Formats: sequence, structure tokens, C-alpha cells
Amino acid sequence: MNKTKSTVRALALLKCWFAALSAMVLLISMPANAINLDQLVSDGELKLNVELKTQDVAVKQQVALDVEVLSTRPFQEELVLPYLDIPNTVVKKDEQKVARSARTIEGIKWFTQKARYYLYPMQAGEFTVPELKIPVSVELTSETVVEGVIQSQPINFTSKMPVSNIDADALIVSPNAELSISTDRPLTDEFEVGHAVTATYTLSVANSHMMLLPEINIPDISGVELYRKPAVKENVFNRLNKSNTATLKQQVTLILQEQGKVVLPKQTMTWWNTKTNQLEPLTVEQQTLQVGDAKLLDSLSNTLGSNDGAQTLSNWLSQYWYYLVIAGIFLAAIARLIGKHFIDLKRYFVARQQLNTKKLNIQFCRHVEEKQYSKAVQTIYEITGRTTLSKGTLQLPLDSDSNDIWKKLLKLGYAKNTEGSVSTSLSVSLSISNTEAKTLLKAINDSPKTRRTPFRFNWNLN
Repeated sequence: MNKTKSTVRALALLKCWFAALSAMVLLISMPANAINLDQLVSDGELKLNVELKTQDVAVKQQVALDVEVLSTRPFQEELVLPYLDIPNTVVKKDEQKVARSARTIEGIKWFTQKARYYLYPMQAGEFTVPELKIPVSVELTSETVVEGVIQSQPINFTSKMPVSNIDADALIVSPNAELSISTDRPLTDEFEVGHAVTATYTLSVANSHMMLLPEINIPDISGVELYRKPAVKENVFNRLNKSNTATLKQQVTLILQEQGKVVLPKQTMTWWNTKTNQLEPLTVEQQTLQVGDAKLLDSLSNTLGSNDGAQTLSNWLSQYWYYLVIAGIFLAAIARLIGKHFIDLKRYFVARQQLNTKKLNIQFCRHVEEKQYSKAVQTIYEITGRTTLSKGTLQLPLDSDSNDIWKKLLKLGYAKNTEGSVSTSLSVSLSISNTEAKTLLKAINDSPKTRRTPFRFNWNLN
């Protein structure tokens, strides 16, 4: 009996021990399971700060929107900014990496992650940054991670047009802007018609984005052929001061077509300086280059444009008479030499032509004697001044006998066997004697159309 009671008592104690152990395990595990992002936020262990650096801005002025997440526990994943859409506003994420740090605030260690949006309002009015839902993952322990989304509150800001009667598309808004021009060669060089020079306009705008930059309008210039290249825009990030500069490069090549002064017109762009809150011009002064002799062209221009043309022409002649005298003496000497030796030159060229024709005649007779008829045909073409080797007439007024000999020569010249030589049977039946060769040569040389054709350049070749 006593043994049975002892067994019952032991079982009861064992049940109590298991119940107590289960309760302890439950109590230990409950805090870890119960903790979520909302509880961390309510306990002040997780914070989201969304801040606008400026709330009253000008149209197209850069507005920095900072997003910072702070936690007393380490972050598992890097902060990722969600897509943000604000009507009539250009929104760009900062292209730099998320800034991660750990700092102590009032004796408590905080882990932080910080990223940034850049906002550019494109018109005047009231704007609202909507609620941002930021995904966050926090490590509670080495094996426990809590994930979720924390949400910000809407933020309002205002954009105003800095001055009226200005096209917003042409407006530059920045604390610092610069417009400059450079050329691939100095404009003080001596230029001639046909020369080319390339000018490059460069616009640099701090704290802006390349999408907002207006292009530079380069008008047509009299006496110049312009070739405009598409504008090249880019964003340049300065890692030292962590700021972005938008740049635009506009190139134009000038092909100089006329003598005189060529003027690249003055360029002016409208800039709202956000440092001084004033409207300032960005200006490149007109650029001038001279095509041809400036002194001579100015003198001629003054002569032709003066009311007293006779007097000014007389002054010009008195100033440059020695140039005219030298040019006149030179031209007279050239004319005298040409007149003196013209007959000799004519005789020389005639004799040379006759010598060349004689050589070709001898060459033709040799080819006929050696029965190289294709070469003989080639020589006839050279004698008549033709360059084509196609079959056909010589376009010369030959008598019937000479024409028959010519046809026979063509037949022999173009009748070839597979080896490329004249067939034996044809050569025997249609051979040309030396007498026939001389008869054909005499008819060709006596023809009034037999002459060498001078070379003339054909502009249609290219």
C-alpha cells in the first residue's frame, strides 16, 4: 500500500516538473516571437527620418530628399529606395552607394543607413512627397531576423518661378554655372577659303541634372557652311564635395566659303543664381576670324563703299602701285616669252607627234610581219588616238580597199583558239601582207580625223 502511494506521488511530481519546464520555455521564447518592426518602432529602437533640405525653391532648383533608417540592432540587408513619382517633377536617385555607419547617441549605439533622392520641380506650384514605404530587415540575434516595411509621412514643398516672362525650358537654375567656348585652332591664325575650324561651346551647371540643360542655338552664318554635331550631355560627380555637375558640349564646324570677316555671334543664356537669388546672364562674346588678307580686303571694302570712290581708289593705288607695277612687268615678260617661242614650241610638238606616229607605224608593220594581229589592232587604235579596244569601225573615212584590209585585220586579231593564238588555217587563208599593211597605214595617216585626242578631266568620274 505504501509502495503504491509513493509511485503516485512520484508521478505527480514528474508532471509538475514537466509543466514548469514547459512554462519556462514558453516564457523564454515569447519575447523573440512577439518582437516585430512595429514593436521596435514603438519601443524607440527603430526610426525612419525623411527630410527635405529646402521647402521653398525655384523652378528646376535641386531639392535633396534624405532618407535615413536608424536601429539599435544591426541591419541584415542594405537600404533600397522605392520608386518615387511626383507629378511635374524630375526625380533621380543618388547614384552613390548607401552610406552605412554606427554612432553613439546619448550612450546608445545606433546603426544607420542613409540614401538620397534629388527632386527637380519643373513648374511653379505646390508639391507633395508621398508616403515612402521602406523595406527593412533587422537582426535580433545571430539566427533571428525581423523583416518588414516602415512608412514615412507626406512632406510638402513649394516651387516658384524666379522671374516672369521667361521660358522655363531655357532657364538655368544653380548656385554656380559657366558658359565657355574653345576652338581647335587659334582664331588669330591666317585662314583661307576652304579652311575649317571647329568651335566647342561648354555649359557647366552645378547641382543640376543633364536632363534639365537647354541646348545652345547656333544660327547660320553668311559665307560659312555649318556642320552642327548633336549636343553631348553628362553628369559629373565630385567625390570630394559629393555634388553633381551637369555638363553640355555643343560642337559646330565652320567651312569657310568666302573671304572677309566671319563672326560667331554672341551667345547669352539665362541663369538664376540660387546663392544670390538674382537673375544673371551667362555670356560668350562674339568670336571673329579673318579669311584672306585683312589689310587688302579692308582697303578694297573702304574703296568700294566710299562716297568719294575716285579719290579713295586713287589713294589705294598710290599705296599699292608698286604691287601693280611688279605684276604688270611679270605678265609682260611671260607674254613676250610665249610670243617669241610659240612657233618653236608648235614645231616641237608637231615633230614629236610625227616621231611618235612613225614609231607606231614601224611597230604595226612588225606585228603584221610576225602575225601578231591582236597587237597590230591595238597599235592602230593608238595611232588613231582611241583608248577603247572594242570591235567596230575606226570612225575614219577609209576607202573600200583599206576598209576591207581593216576588217580582215579585226577578224585575225579576234579569232583565237583555246590557247589564245590565231588558228593556223585562218592565218593562212586571211594573212595580211606588208603591202596591205602599208596601204592601211597610209589611209589612216592621211585621214583628217587621225589625231591624238588631248586629255580632258571629266568631273563626273567621281
